Amino acid sequence: MNGILVTWQQLLYLGLVLILFYIAELLLFLRKAGQAKLGRDARHQIEVQQGEIAALRQDIEGLKVRLAALQLQQPALMQDGILTEDSVLPDEVDEETPYAQAIRMAQLGADANHVATACGLTRGEADLIVALYRKQGQS
Repeated sequence: MNGILVTWQQLLYLGLVLILFYIAELLLFLRKAGQAKLGRDARHQIEVQQGEIAALRQDIEGLKVRLAALQLQQPALMQDGILTEDSVLPDEVDEETPYAQAIRMAQLGADANHVATACGLTRGEADLIVALYRKQGQS
């Protein structure tokens, strides 16, 4: 007989090699799937943090506007006895925000178009600031 002769022992070794190959392939697949999941989690976390940063920036801008408004109201509050010399607000903020500049311009009588272009605000923001602070200055 000139055929190929395979023993049970050789067949068993071949089966074990195939099983080990499939196990290694499965482990490689699971590892890649885990890395992809970690990538999605990291991207989601970055998006969440960017949203939080944007919210904090808006809060800071709001606080700057409130500080500017309080600085403008400081003389009246001191006259009414609400503020004392010890609790006086600082005269100037390091940088005047666009909102503080818009408030100052509105109190000086500028119109909304001028305020929007000079401060880089939207027309709606400028209209609101002019309506609030021009009314406050007139009463």
